[in-house]
Parts: sequence; C-alpha cells; structure tokens
Amino acid sequence: MSTGDPHEVADDTSELAWLRRAEAHGVPVAPMAVVPAQVEADFYRWNNLPERIAALLADLDPLDPDEDDAEDLLPTAAAWVRDHALLDAVVDTFYDALSGLPPRLTVRRPGASGVAASRGRPALIAVKRVWAEDWLLAPSVARAQEGRGWLPAPRPVLVHAADLRADPTVAAAAASALGRPVAAWSDDEGRLARLELG
Repeated sequence: MSTGDPHEVADDTSELAWLRRAEAHGVPVAPMAVVPAQVEADFYRWNNLPERIAALLADLDPLDPDEDDAEDLLPTAAAWVRDHALLDAVVDTFYDALSGLPPRLTVRRPGASGVAASRGRPALIAVKRVWAEDWLLAPSVARAQEGRGWLPAPRPVLVHAADLRADPTVAAAAASALGRPVAAWSDDEGRLARLELG
C-alpha cells in the first residue's frame, strides 16, 4: 500500500497512470492511499475464493449463463468477499496509509465515483464493498460472456478525500500536462484527486 501519491499503477492506461503523469508534469495531486491489485489477489487466494466460487458457479455456462440462476448465486460470492477477513498485517498497513488523510474519505476503483466512508475501519469495510461490486449481475455476466471467466481481474483501489469538486482550472492544467482533454475533480486545496479522460 502506498500513501501520499498515486504511484501504484496497474497498467499504463489506468486513471492511476494518468494521475502519475499529470503529477510528473507539475500538476499537484491530492494525498491518497492506493490499495494495490496484489492485495485483492492475495485476499482471494488466502480465503480460497477462486476454488469456492468455481464450485458455487460450476453449473452455470459462463458463455451463456442463465441469468436467473446467476442472480441467485452471485450474491453469495459477493458476501464471501465482504465477510472474509484480511490478514492483520494488511489491515495495519492500510490504517497506516490512511493516517495523513482527512476523516471523510471516498473509496473507489480508478475510473469510478466510489463510496463514502470515514477513516479507519469504515474505510477498510468500504474497500471490500468495492471489491464485492464486481459480483453484481451485469459485470459478472459480461466478464463470463467475454471469455474472461467468472473471477474479476484484481485492480487497485484509491482512497482520498471525500469532498471533491469539479475543477475546470485543474482540468485545464491536467489537460495541458497530458496532451488530451480531461474532466478533473480537486480536493479543498485545489489538488487533483480524480480525472476522466475526454
């Protein structure tokens, strides 16, 4: 887990990569904690979720799933993600990463708006809620029908100040730095916290 900058990057096309590029070009970026994709991958592995979910969904044809059956089964997978524990060392690292952040936070995937949470345990629970959203019916069926299987690909999670505002000044600075139009949101000190490519 990192804190203070968005340097945990899953790939060069993610919002995290664009935040990093904007920062490298002099655009101030808001402090944030990044839960790396590897934390999610390890969580699934430690809790034997790939095997358990494979058994749960074994009777569903991934390329042509019965949506009624999927709708009955997928909430169980989501509940397993929400309810299983993280290792103590991961929890401690997460809390340390939040220590410099404000009391009210947003927890989100890159490119998403996310969920609100207070710093501390509520933010930790929100990370697992964000992970569990991958088991909603639409993304699960889309993943399976596209041949990617039932399991979601691990992705990072961002945690930053909750009180963001759309900021045309920061958007202009980020667009200039990145060489493409963007929409941008800033924290109360005018630092870039979220962007969407135009």
